[in-house]
Amino acid sequence: MNIQGELAIQCCIVCSEVDFDKIILGKSLADASDFRYLNERCTKFCYELTSCKKCGHVSIQTDNPCWLPTRKYDFIKYGEPTEHYPFVAEILKSLEIDFSDASIHTFSYKDFQLANFLRAQLGIDDANLVDWLGCSDDWLPTTQTGTSVTEPQPLRGFFSEIEKSAKTHKIVLITRFFDHVANQELLKKMISVASSTVHVVFDLNDYERLFALGTLEFIWNERRNLFRRLHLGHILTRENQRFSIFTYESREVSPTLTGVISHLLPKCDENCQTSTPNLNNSDLCTRLTSLRNRWSKHLINNHKLGIIGASHKGISLAQFILDSGTIYSLHDDKEILRYKKAPVSSPLGFHSVSGFDFSDYTHIAITTTLTIAAKIVPKLRAGGYRGEILDFDCHKLD
Repeated sequence: MNIQGELAIQCCIVCSEVDFDKIILGKSLADASDFRYLNERCTKFCYELTSCKKCGHVSIQTDNPCWLPTRKYDFIKYGEPTEHYPFVAEILKSLEIDFSDASIHTFSYKDFQLANFLRAQLGIDDANLVDWLGCSDDWLPTTQTGTSVTEPQPLRGFFSEIEKSAKTHKIVLITRFFDHVANQELLKKMISVASSTVHVVFDLNDYERLFALGTLEFIWNERRNLFRRLHLGHILTRENQRFSIFTYESREVSPTLTGVISHLLPKCDENCQTSTPNLNNSDLCTRLTSLRNRWSKHLINNHKLGIIGASHKGISLAQFILDSGTIYSLHDDKEILRYKKAPVSSPLGFHSVSGFDFSDYTHIAITTTLTIAAKIVPKLRAGGYRGEILDFDCHKLD
């Protein structure tokens, strides 16, 4: 079966339909965090951005069999929000459990800060800080003798640790799991862990808010499900779970949804509908096409583009938005990236930001956070740069 055939038969993780609006992101793409040494090779896959015509759920479909995309190397780490920690603690306190008889279990390094906060706030002395998610090229199921398929070993270890805890109550932290999960059975298994004694804490990007902001910078081929609140609530209700979800705006990172899944919580009436919510997102593919056209119209007349920020946004700009004839270079001052090969082969190479001469560049795209961009722009102007400085969405930054 060809690649397009394989992608076409994947069903919506929310409503199980197979009818999508879709647009190709790329036919041969590496993961955005897949920086390697020069002599290493990486596997590339086809990726599509899809919007379900029945329920409006947005996902990224691919022929990559990975159950849960992960960062590829230890030096690739991303900051997580912390402002919501007190709200999570308050929800857990409302459960009225004995925290002296409770344990904390992390799924990845992203959970460590929250685990330490809850340990201090709730008086929990049994905290298991393990990065089960870890780093791997492909978080694949394993095929044993014959045709049977079993779960990846780290996943089995994670669930085994929870089951073996001698504490009555277990608090399980799964930061950003819902953004990245690529397998429906894995999604159901993780949700089914929650009970009257196992309480699951999660967070993910607030994609409804991001859609409303008009940006497309959140699209990343390691994010497979761009859940909105009603879609996630529908899935949790369908799986007979009780939950509390709230939204908040972070000063440092993207708008976020966070919540707790536990049988000790009151039944959530707002998400108890049996029918799938229909949140239409049919314009997303059109918006991506428009953004591609906007960049194409900007980059004319012997352009040279410098992309500052070799994070997922910088790589995604190069992979998903720029056309094949774009002349650009990638820039980042992270010392650990200096001798690595980026996931895209930029025609003008991969360079640092500091000390680089951008004088003959017509455009610069800054794909960092706005806080960092606000520091970079004045330095570029003070150094004499007179070209256009743009963000991911091709908007001027000054």
